[in-house]
Amino acid sequence: MAEKILIASGKGGVGKSTVTSFFGREFAVRGSKVLLIDADPGLGALDIMLGVQDRVMNTWLDVVCENCEGENALVEVASGLFLLPSPSVYPDELTDEDFRNVVSYFDNKFDIIFIDASAGIDRNLEITAGAADRAVFVATADEVSVRCAAAAARESENYGIERKDMRLVINRFEKKAAIKSKLLNVDGVIDKSGVMLLGIIPEDKKIPFMSVTSVMPKKKSPFIKAVGRITGRINGEYIPLEI
Repeated sequence: MAEKILIASGKGGVGKSTVTSFFGREFAVRGSKVLLIDADPGLGALDIMLGVQDRVMNTWLDVVCENCEGENALVEVASGLFLLPSPSVYPDELTDEDFRNVVSYFDNKFDIIFIDASAGIDRNLEITAGAADRAVFVATADEVSVRCAAAAARESENYGIERKDMRLVINRFEKKAAIKSKLLNVDGVIDKSGVMLLGIIPEDKKIPFMSVTSVMPKKKSPFIKAVGRITGRINGEYIPLEI
């Protein structure tokens, strides 16, 4: 069975979907068969970030409504990497069980499934968290983002994800800004979020542009190295934290 990991954030604009897309690429390069489920209705952009927007024919809602078979909703991005696109809206009658059934359908077909939830702590978080084994919360090192991540973690506990199965990724971290107290330092982010740290990704002004043009950063870039370290930790490898 696939390991199912929710990627969430309490606040939008922290780079959650960008991080999800690069997690998928990195796991696929390492030989895993990976499924990215875009569960951000209306704002889902993983298809654009992965450069497959012209090939999207169906969404996971079509699978729920039995308009197509599960395999017909998948978009192959690269060797070992697949996307299950998001519908534009969630119908009122959609249930937690409906989404869990979709995820379960692909359970024995992939090694790992990342569920990219929408930002916030609304109904979407309830639907998506209930289908995951564990969660990674993405936050930037500012008070608002960290407070929202803490709220998302508390809500996820209500939906069945235990605190021990939660981890935190600090994205777009700027060491100099933290030293000057313009942003929270690493310890401050951990304390205020209440979630154990998984990794730190440094600020890279080029990444937002690259994420919508499907251009990959250089393998030796600090961003890619950071994603690689986090991927290793998700796999259970011992990799010391670097700032």
